[in-house]
Amino acid sequence: MRLFLISDKTDPVVGMRLAGVEGICIRSAEEAEREVEKALSAGDIGILLITAGVRRLCPELIADLKRRNRPLLAEIPDSENDTGSGSSITEYIQEAIGVKL
Repeated sequence: MRLFLISDKTDPVVGMRLAGVEGICIRSAEEAEREVEKALSAGDIGILLITAGVRRLCPELIADLKRRNRPLLAEIPDSENDTGSGSSITEYIQEAIGVKL
């Protein structure tokens, strides 16, 4: 089982690649839908990471993904997210699944 990132900006994709996580940068809602379908059909993706910008591009698709059992969907903030929480990816995944990693 692996992680995969769909982002609307290149910085998160580059950062995650440095950590060994594959990802793709999209520019439109259509691209996001296409990449989500690829991720769903891959079968070995257990955790799908998206940025807040992807959620803003296609909220209906993301809402549908949250209702599915697999893959687990975890949203990570982007530079436009002003929460200031400074949470790590691990904390976002723990929040999404309710289990401490």
